[in-house]
Amino acid sequence: MEPFKEHFSYANARSIAAEIHRAHPGFDMKTFTRGLDKKLAPLELKQRMHAVADHLETALPLDAPELFAVLVKALAGDNKYGLRGFAVWPLTEIIARRGLGHFAESMDALAQMTQRFTAEFAIRPFLRHHREKTMRQLHRWCDHPDEHVRRLVSEGSRPFLPWGGNLPELLDSPHQTFDLLEKLHRDPSDYVRLSVANHLNDFSKGNAKLVIDTLIRWRKAAPHDPHLEKLSRHACRTLLKNGHPAALKLHGYGSADSLAIESLKLHGSSVRIGEKIGYQLVIRNHSHQKLRVMFDYAIHHRKANGTLTPKVFKGRTKQINAGERWEIRGAHSFRQITTRAYHAGEHRFEPRLNGRVFPAMAFALKH
Repeated sequence: MEPFKEHFSYANARSIAAEIHRAHPGFDMKTFTRGLDKKLAPLELKQRMHAVADHLETALPLDAPELFAVLVKALAGDNKYGLRGFAVWPLTEIIARRGLGHFAESMDALAQMTQRFTAEFAIRPFLRHHREKTMRQLHRWCDHPDEHVRRLVSEGSRPFLPWGGNLPELLDSPHQTFDLLEKLHRDPSDYVRLSVANHLNDFSKGNAKLVIDTLIRWRKAAPHDPHLEKLSRHACRTLLKNGHPAALKLHGYGSADSLAIESLKLHGSSVRIGEKIGYQLVIRNHSHQKLRVMFDYAIHHRKANGTLTPKVFKGRTKQINAGERWEIRGAHSFRQITTRAYHAGEHRFEPRLNGRVFPAMAFALKH
């Protein structure tokens, strides 16, 4: 698989520039390309995006409203031309940089751009510097006919957004964004509801009671809505991994006190990077009633400094009758991925049942 950073290869950057030139013949291609090839080569994805945005700005010496109109004109329409996908990211970055003094024009541009990629990162500076005005705009967008714009409301206002910079101050006044989620949690789009769940999961890390109370209230108000169960489960994923009692109860999981791991085996004492290591375990329910059991596991990865850090992976769930055993077989892959660097040495496989951590088994990861 091609690395994500190649979305902003020199060739792709030139393609972005060509579409902007199509929209605005005054675009200076020579200024845009000058030194860009060498600049991009050593950079990673987000750094490359910033570099492309820098060169676009330099080649378009326009006032902000005029510049924004050009960028919107370059977006994909009904024909085969125009920008969509990752190619739109540098455009949203320019709005974030230049738009704080031009609020209305910025909001109009971001509403168009998020329909081709996402403007969740670009809306963050407006939430920091124009909180009340931006919140009013987000409330209006809750009724937007396009699901991508409605999804921007919940995703862009999350307290913790990967790559987007955190807004921890929202945790102190949760009503600001929970008022938005009240409007969106039963949105017809699964894309929007998933974002609502992500938003709630952020809050669960600091205010679990608020999240659980909200989910209980929503489910009582619409007990026959099949989408709320999925939303609730995704919203509580961190709480469930950590064995939070109220979250386990909400989703029908019992206490892990009556669960035992009778055997745990790894298929081999070592595995090479790029391969899989198999695992097999037998779980028994020692209680006198059936239990819904959630099996997850953590891999304790070795870091460059030699320490081990756990990463939890979803396993599976099953209803186990009183006294029943459940045999689980699976494999964990150590294939190379762009988001994780593997380091040779001791690792550990750690089973977890209904959030309870059981003793880990060590194995070696080799090059």
